[in-house]
Amino acid sequence: MKKFIFLISIFSITSNAFGQFDSNVKFKSIPPANTKPKSKKELPPPTDLPKLVLPKIVTPNILKETNIFGTKPKPNAAFEFGTPENHFSMTLKNKFEHKMGDVYQANMAKDLSKTMIREGLKEDSSFLDRKDRDLGEFRTKSDFLYISYRDYIQIDGDLITIYVNDKLFRSQLYLYSQMDQIKIPLVLGINKVELVVASTGTSGGNTAEIHAVDDTGKAITDEYWNNLALGTKIKLIVIKE
Repeated sequence: MKKFIFLISIFSITSNAFGQFDSNVKFKSIPPANTKPKSKKELPPPTDLPKLVLPKIVTPNILKETNIFGTKPKPNAAFEFGTPENHFSMTLKNKFEHKMGDVYQANMAKDLSKTMIREGLKEDSSFLDRKDRDLGEFRTKSDFLYISYRDYIQIDGDLITIYVNDKLFRSQLYLYSQMDQIKIPLVLGINKVELVVASTGTSGGNTAEIHAVDDTGKAITDEYWNNLALGTKIKLIVIKE
């Protein structure tokens, strides 16, 4: 019984304690911290800094000026850009044009060309041979003379005409790159054969290659005409025995 009364007393005291705590204690809010930054004192800009100098920029005149700074660059390439006269040229300049090799190159080419013409390796109207030739006399027992002919340089319309004993035998034979042949009958005694330049073509003189043999194949003459002029004559006498 005493224990029961003791428990009731303890319970009553505890209830009063909680009731006084709830009724007497009040909530006090914590004010927020002051977040406003402290004002800083503004400092004047320094006065001892070096002065910055910028180039003057002007509005470019696209009809006259070459850049925004109003200056004209020096031409230093193969093309002319920005010359003092504002001239534009697409003409290529050879920076080696005054070198020693170029001074002699043109002359060397001319000398080589003349040598080739003189040796019969090139046609050119500036160096024509107008001298007639007499190849001499040849004896044979053959009944025919065979003449082979062609143009040995450039096929440009070279022609030859053949006379036998002052009579026209063949007129204006065209010289191709391959050999053509003509057969000439021989009379007993003297046979005068003349080969005459009938055309020099379009590239210079006549450059015929001529081979004459009898009917046994024996060589009578071999000729290489080096740039012969129009009307030049090559004569040979064939004596049939």
